[in-house]
Amino acid sequence: MTIHHIILYKFKPEATPEQRQSVKDSACALASQIPAIQGLVAGETIFNPLAHGYDTGVIFLFENIDKVNEYRPHKAHLDYQVATAPYLEDKLIFDIETA
Repeated sequence: MTIHHIILYKFKPEATPEQRQSVKDSACALASQIPAIQGLVAGETIFNPLAHGYDTGVIFLFENIDKVNEYRPHKAHLDYQVATAPYLEDKLIFDIETA
């Protein structure tokens, strides 16, 4: 089974394009820092009136829930949360399991 750890980001209006890019780049860098991450994809939203203002999304792939539980307390993940928080108005996290 694979766990898809989906994160949607809503940036603060004052976040610059460089700050927005740094959030995405930092998320992508986690794959090389946290062995539990099996893969990831990241991208900008395509306009959808039901997007509720979310700008960017990242999907992390994990082999199983144990790997997710290794990722959550990892120092690189915690540092990432602290470093990106000033630019985010909100984020939505949604995990699904697929066969």
